[in-house]
Amino acid sequence: MIFIHDKIYAKVWKVDKHEKYIDLQATTSEKDADGNYINSGWFPRLIGHAFNSLKDKIKEGDRLIITKSKMTNERYTAQDGSTKSAFKFVVLEAEIEEPKDSASAAPAQSAPAQTPAAAPAANDTCPW
Repeated sequence: MIFIHDKIYAKVWKVDKHEKYIDLQATTSEKDADGNYINSGWFPRLIGHAFNSLKDKIKEGDRLIITKSKMTNERYTAQDGSTKSAFKFVVLEAEIEEPKDSASAAPAQSAPAQTPAAAPAANDTCPW
């Protein structure tokens, strides 16, 4: 298993709420050397703190900032007896990214604001 404590920026396309977890369909993207975006599709599951803090807020179209997550590639035995593996992406802590235009409504600051680490831009079109 791999624990990730860095921020991951994702666009939410589908939300499937359950009693104790939320399954998402989301994408992330990065720029290649030519300036084109490469999209990756994911199916993360929100549990624990992420579930409790977002269960009444998260919706399709939101931009999500994942701050703590875990990835595993678990082996299992299929019905035919063969050994297979299943990739699992579990989100432990996350928050919804505020729209950029809401920052303009904030009062002016005397000192320039620090620029956060560059986040990969996400396409607004679902690749599926």
